[in-house]
Amino acid sequence: MTDSGHGPVRGQTPADGFDEVRVAVTGSLRSCLTETDPSTADTEAAAAELAKLVGIHLDDGAGVLVLTGLPTDPEGAERAVLRATGLLGEPLPQNREGTLVREVRDRGMSISQRGRTRYSDSRFGGDLHTDGAEAPLPAPDVFTLFCVRQSVRGGALQCLHVREVERSLDAETLATLRAPFRFDRRGDQTAGGDPTTAKPVLFTQRGRPAISYLRSYIDQGHDHPGVPGLTGAQRAALDALDALIAAGPALLTGKLREGELALFDNLSLLHGRTEFQDEPDRTRLLLRTWVRRAGEPS
Repeated sequence: MTDSGHGPVRGQTPADGFDEVRVAVTGSLRSCLTETDPSTADTEAAAAELAKLVGIHLDDGAGVLVLTGLPTDPEGAERAVLRATGLLGEPLPQNREGTLVREVRDRGMSISQRGRTRYSDSRFGGDLHTDGAEAPLPAPDVFTLFCVRQSVRGGALQCLHVREVERSLDAETLATLRAPFRFDRRGDQTAGGDPTTAKPVLFTQRGRPAISYLRSYIDQGHDHPGVPGLTGAQRAALDALDALIAAGPALLTGKLREGELALFDNLSLLHGRTEFQDEPDRTRLLLRTWVRRAGEPS
């Protein structure tokens, strides 16, 4: 339940962390996200409404916004996620094949495997990270997740804001994290291309502090032939970041419900999930897009 559709009712205790950022989709925004051929007026009004919500929740808030009450049929779900992406800016390809909408589901894999396996191909939890950690900068500004089917057991999302990282780590550690590391490309480089990309964990994008991280991608990146191993200072800095993540200060945890579309500030949020287990006749399925926000530098 929300007041004016923009926040929890006063005095209500949230069931999970996402209740603070859940917004019911109504009016022009609903028309734009759900109708086959929305009017120009609805699209313009929807863009303005979504921009306002993004400013409140992503730019100035926790870094996540959850839109509720959307259709879960495959066609409707993909329409909603692509429409929201278009209102925000430009959809970005998520691999060298140019995939714009990727299914996040258990493909029986693990990120400990080499090759093109990614976190989104597994059911395992932990490993807080940012999307596109395997790719060169600039990073996707936003990523979206549409919940088509949710797992009964597990699958809650966990988020940690970069401001907690910057306020909790010492100056020497922060300086090390702002120098380049080598991230494994997960086999997504062009033929004959470098299997790693060099970039810092902490950097500035859109004039704001940003983070790009997945520890195993860095460990595997520095394990490639011809790539220097991690220095003692680098390893210590990564260990300090991992210890901070494990301690979970100001960790936002919530579980998406079916028919919810979440927008995440990919520059500010480390995110992961609790391990989930599919049922034989019901598999967890989320649809994901990456977004470059309109008017932002490429």
